[in-house]
Amino acid sequence: MIKNFINLPIFKRVIPSIIKKLNIKDFNYNYKNIIFNLDLRYFVDRRFYLYGWDDDLINFLNHFIKEKKCDFFLDIGSCWGIYSLQIAKGNPLIKVFSFDVFEKNIKRLEYMAKINNMSNIETFNVAIGCSKKIETFSVNEHYSPNFSKDLNGKYKINVQQDLIDNLINIYNKRIAIKMDVERAEFEAIKGSKNLLKNNECLIIIETEPNSNAINLLCSIGYKIIENKLDTADIILSNYK
Repeated sequence: MIKNFINLPIFKRVIPSIIKKLNIKDFNYNYKNIIFNLDLRYFVDRRFYLYGWDDDLINFLNHFIKEKKCDFFLDIGSCWGIYSLQIAKGNPLIKVFSFDVFEKNIKRLEYMAKINNMSNIETFNVAIGCSKKIETFSVNEHYSPNFSKDLNGKYKINVQQDLIDNLINIYNKRIAIKMDVERAEFEAIKGSKNLLKNNECLIIIETEPNSNAINLLCSIGYKIIENKLDTADIILSNYK
């Protein structure tokens, strides 16, 4: 298997290029007893297949969810479900809400949930912000699932934006959240204030330590419990 050679220095750059050129768009990969249907034309899929993706954070979340008996997991900026599928598999009683702007990501996540017999994932093809309107998102590469609204890239899509507080009404529950929204964290947090105030939440957010998003979270009672400098992920919580 070509993957077995990836850790050899001579092959580290060559193998991803070879895989990309093979143009493999329908590849079932069994990882941690989950069938991932990968499109290896995409960088995210190739990296996940060759190296894994955020295993430490996903293991942390699974442990936290079990310890705190969380009721919900919100995957805000879910891509095609690397987090959502593993959290849903590891915690069959939890309800997973997955949000992404790219319809193909959502369709792929729904398909993988189906072939893995997961009934605890609900998907939303929507952008998360602090106002309800149509937003334009873009990427620069054709095979990229990571659309952003501040990029002005070559490939554009128009997406309905909405607030978490409009989409989900949850009170007095225990929630874990992963947020990766390509530099739109402040708007996403601003549109989620009711949920964040009215529940016990742990949130992993990809942003700068002194960003407006972090300052807003701290202003409503959240405390930083870990700053993972190696990944730019910050973990905050308001758990009592």
